Amino acid sequence: MGASARWRMTVAYRGTDFHGFAKQPGQRTVAGDLADALQRMARMPASPNIVCAGRTDTGVHATAQVIHVDLPSPLPTTREGELTVEQMLNSLNHQTGSDISVLDAVIVNPEFDARHSARWRRYRYLVHESAVPDPLLNGLSWQMPGPLDVRAMSQAIGAVIGSHDFRSFCRRAPATTSGEPIIRLVTNATVEIVDVDGTIDLIGGRLVRIEIQASSFCHQMVRSIVSEIVEIGRGRSNGAELVALLRSHNRHGAPQPAPPEGLCLIGVGYDEEAGLLEEASRP
Repeated sequence: MGASARWRMTVAYRGTDFHGFAKQPGQRTVAGDLADALQRMARMPASPNIVCAGRTDTGVHATAQVIHVDLPSPLPTTREGELTVEQMLNSLNHQTGSDISVLDAVIVNPEFDARHSARWRRYRYLVHESAVPDPLLNGLSWQMPGPLDVRAMSQAIGAVIGSHDFRSFCRRAPATTSGEPIIRLVTNATVEIVDVDGTIDLIGGRLVRIEIQASSFCHQMVRSIVSEIVEIGRGRSNGAELVALLRSHNRHGAPQPAPPEGLCLIGVGYDEEAGLLEEASRP
């Protein structure tokens, strides 16, 4: 490959029909569909490597995933000249269809890394408190018969804020032992009822939003915390038991992680828009 430029892109997707973000042989993934579209758009001989800020599992969504990818420089020409950013975005969004949207594209310093340059990630989890499933929320929330004690949930989740060993809430990575700490810094965690204000006609019940922001997350961390918080809302656990579980440093007695469909990556933060060389506005 000749001269290249590093691009940073913001991507949104509905994860329902994807086998996670990372490219996998024989599986439809977000990175796989994006790489195919980028290869065709940039007329590359091989599929480009895509690096994301945070890998998402099967069924997990994103409204603000950040990726970086190296593309040929200059980009292919059209009748009017070099391919513009707007034309690039139009091409990618036409190819990927309704499941993926590329929201913006910016040329960045070659040292920029979507994963390692990120300072924080923020996830949202939606719980639909209702005895009746809502078809319009299918695949986007966890339907849970109420009532949920949202006040108790909100009070309890504060225990995870700070730097902790999250072994009790993480799926252990391969080639690691149960005695190795999994330290993560959580900077914000909230539980609140969504004020839909007539914008969403819920079929019964309430929509509860759980948000957690951290410098980084381990595998299944958010879904595991959410599951324990929902148990507190159902009266099956309490804040003291959450703290005891956190300090136990093992998953014994912890509930199964919440289903993936309620989870969405909603933000990634960088220092002063790290390494930007030129900007392109949204189309």
